[in-house]
Amino acid sequence: MSVSKKTLSEHAVSPVVGVMLMLVVTIIIAAVVSAFAGGMATGKEKAPQASLETHISLAGYSPELSIKHMGGDPINTKDVKIVTTWANDTGIYHVGSTVAPTYNVSETTPYHGSLIANYSISTLNTNYYGSIYNEPYRVIPGDNPADGSGEETSLWFGNYVMHAGDVIKTQGNLDPANTVTDMKVIKDVELLTGNEIVNVKLIDLKTGTTIYDKNVNVEV
Repeated sequence: MSVSKKTLSEHAVSPVVGVMLMLVVTIIIAAVVSAFAGGMATGKEKAPQASLETHISLAGYSPELSIKHMGGDPINTKDVKIVTTWANDTGIYHVGSTVAPTYNVSETTPYHGSLIANYSISTLNTNYYGSIYNEPYRVIPGDNPADGSGEETSLWFGNYVMHAGDVIKTQGNLDPANTVTDMKVIKDVELLTGNEIVNVKLIDLKTGTTIYDKNVNVEV
């Protein structure tokens, strides 16, 4: 029995059409899923990405930590936490951290003279000539936080945004000997000898992402 050419042609076209239809449907589904995923990604908070340079020095009047913003996204200090970790020769770990102070109108403390800072005293971690403020402070040549002149609370950690070129600093001699919190950025900084490596992290509080993680050699 012979098969007509028309019948052979029809049998050849049908599978091709079916494959093409499946391919088109697959492409449409992939496009819809991609658009949906893209919309979700767009709406999600993103941690800032920036290049930072950190130094920890024992030279000079007192131990000092400084962080310079080298470039990238601005970093709002109210949205990040600095965590430092180091260990001595016996393997004892010293972990310190600093976060922005919590605004609290029911519990205030003076930071200089008759001026009042509306922060909980339990969240402020250092002082300048007996005045309490939150470190590390933003460096402005010739000015210090809580010294009664120039910029004041705008220099406190949590109150400023770091941009490229900005430097923030904390100094051991500004930490009070006895406070209700003893929240030093580098815990037990007075025990550093210069042989240690201190791990410094910046953690984005909104996303939980670590945006900076560096092992820093202590300089002498």
